[in-house]
Amino acid sequence: MLNRVSEWVKGFASDEAIVPCEDAEFAATITALLVEAGMADGTLDERERSRILHLMTEQLELDADTANARLDEAVEAHESRIEIHSLIRQIRSDTEMEDRIIILEMIWMVVLADNQIDQHEQQLMRRLAGLLFIDDVASGLAAKRAQKRLGLAD
Repeated sequence: MLNRVSEWVKGFASDEAIVPCEDAEFAATITALLVEAGMADGTLDERERSRILHLMTEQLELDADTANARLDEAVEAHESRIEIHSLIRQIRSDTEMEDRIIILEMIWMVVLADNQIDQHEQQLMRRLAGLLFIDDVASGLAAKRAQKRLGLAD
């Protein structure tokens, strides 16, 4: 899995960058973080849900049925989750910094799906960056790249 993430990082600038996700646990962890980002403002709206499904099918190479099932599981798990440290622990221990920044960029893409960032989303992104040991500059650059990929910035 880590090699695939690294390959994705190297090719992320292209539209064809993909992380084939054969590691179900890792895919579930990323999906859970994407849901946390989408739910940071209290609801997972259709644009956020659609963005998560897009990332799951296009970047993680999950088929549509699997992506929908995993997303539903992640939303259900969100309802009972009281902390995100366990989600972060796997990513932090199993990935290099460059990979964590790309994962943060994916999360930014969900937060920016509705083209606005509320204070809960800002707080979550600062917290996630800190937990992933990503500094403010790298997080800001990841946010800018996410905006560009979404067509929100020049």
